[in-house]
Amino acid sequence: MKNDTVENIKLLLHRISSEEESVREYINTTRYQTDLLQDLDVWNQICSSLDTIGDTVYSLDDYLSAEYPESAGLKYIFTYGILQSLFIQQDAIRNLTEAFEISFDLNEKLRKIRAIRNASIGHPTKNNVKGTTYYNYISRITLSKYGFTLMRSSSGDRNEFIEVDLLSILTDQLHEIEKSYKLISSKLIEADRMHRAKFKDKLVVDLFHSSMGYLFSKVAEGIHSIGRDGDRHFGLSMLNSIEKTYIEFENELRERNEFNEYIQYDLEQYKHAIQTLKSYLLTENENMGESDARIYLFYLREQHSYFVEIAKEVDEEYNKKV
Repeated sequence: MKNDTVENIKLLLHRISSEEESVREYINTTRYQTDLLQDLDVWNQICSSLDTIGDTVYSLDDYLSAEYPESAGLKYIFTYGILQSLFIQQDAIRNLTEAFEISFDLNEKLRKIRAIRNASIGHPTKNNVKGTTYYNYISRITLSKYGFTLMRSSSGDRNEFIEVDLLSILTDQLHEIEKSYKLISSKLIEADRMHRAKFKDKLVVDLFHSSMGYLFSKVAEGIHSIGRDGDRHFGLSMLNSIEKTYIEFENELRERNEFNEYIQYDLEQYKHAIQTLKSYLLTENENMGESDARIYLFYLREQHSYFVEIAKEVDEEYNKKV
């Protein structure tokens, strides 16, 4: 019977880990991370809470898998550790839900677990509860991997014996942790759906219209005909059109919160090449020759296909079913 309970708890832990990964995937996506990083306190609270919950999941899983020690001292360490892990886990899930503006209910089951932790290992020698002071003792001979007996004494009352069932406690708490994670996941999935719906019919790749090849070819003609002002000025106007397209491309990515540092770096390089080529067509760059200008144009043409692929990837992402 206990083996079945242990396996069920392990399944619970596995499901919680899956929910954690789902939340991590969301917050590490550029479009959402950009917003979250606007408030570093909230960002750090989310990251710290996720890490802490994950750490406690590891600790509980290993507790269930480990051989229970024979020495009394290590038995206490095991008991202290599992109760403290549960206590920390509660605080972490409360702070995680708070960061996502979701209400967390410290219900009767969770309050009972906290009370057992406080009485057993938190403040056993002077445990104040609603105006009454208790003095608590873990019965050493009852210590086992899955529980122990707690004796409580207070003035005017007889000794009280509480049977602490750790498997029951673990089951109760982990169900609540899973429930809270599902609330967070549901909120994030809905936010994701709404964000995608806002842009799904507005394709980024459409900015790179079919005439882009024509624009590049006319810039090439302007380079090759630098002595003829008409061709040079027309080539310059085509280069300005290319620049305008890339300004719109950047704005579209920013609007979607898809403008990450890697794209920013590549676009800065691209814009630098445009400006350098502009200076040549404006005859403002005396140190630049026609062969240099052709190299810059070659770079612009080749790199253009890279940005087209980025646009397609963004559009594909926004048209996925959530």
